Amino acid sequence: MRKVMAGMLYVVFLLSLAACSSQPKKPDMYIEKAQLSKEEEKICQLLGVGNEACIYDFKLDKTVKSVQFNTYQLANGEWELISGAGGQQFSDEFGRLALEFETVGESLRMSLQSENSSGSTKYTTEPEEHIENMKRATSMLNNLTELSYEQEIPLVIQILTAKDTVYSYDVDYFFKPEEYEKQEYEHVYAVTVRFSQKSVGELDHME
Repeated sequence: MRKVMAGMLYVVFLLSLAACSSQPKKPDMYIEKAQLSKEEEKICQLLGVGNEACIYDFKLDKTVKSVQFNTYQLANGEWELISGAGGQQFSDEFGRLALEFETVGESLRMSLQSENSSGSTKYTTEPEEHIENMKRATSMLNNLTELSYEQEIPLVIQILTAKDTVYSYDVDYFFKPEEYEKQEYEHVYAVTVRFSQKSVGELDHME
């Protein structure tokens, strides 16, 4: 009987090792959709934040000095900055960020939280036309994505159009704005984040 039990335990041990080894190793620096605890989910529900909220966890290294959020609108096949530039000082290796919006072109709140930093910024604009009845498609970053300093990571792409059909694209199409231009959508917005090894002063000097 003891031999049978020992054999079973050995099989369980091997299966556990296999399960661990099958899990892909995360890169040294990355951003991924946050896995919220039950308590965090309850808080989100209390605040009226839906299940599709843009909440992300990220990991950096000790060389990070700043973070920058940018918001764009598509104009003549190119991204035009409508909010952002500059940046804010940031030096923690781990953190969480959240985006709160309904229509990116009208209002967007960006929050950042880490061991030594916590805060949020918000911008609002007056829409150029009534968009209440427009169809919309919103794409968000869902997959774990490796981070590199100075590289913009698209988090959200939102399309608003009066057309009968609207196609949703993966956020990686941020780097192919011409694909949106082909569809002749009235409004296309994008939100990105960029972590930098440059200070805010250095970034301001580059603008």
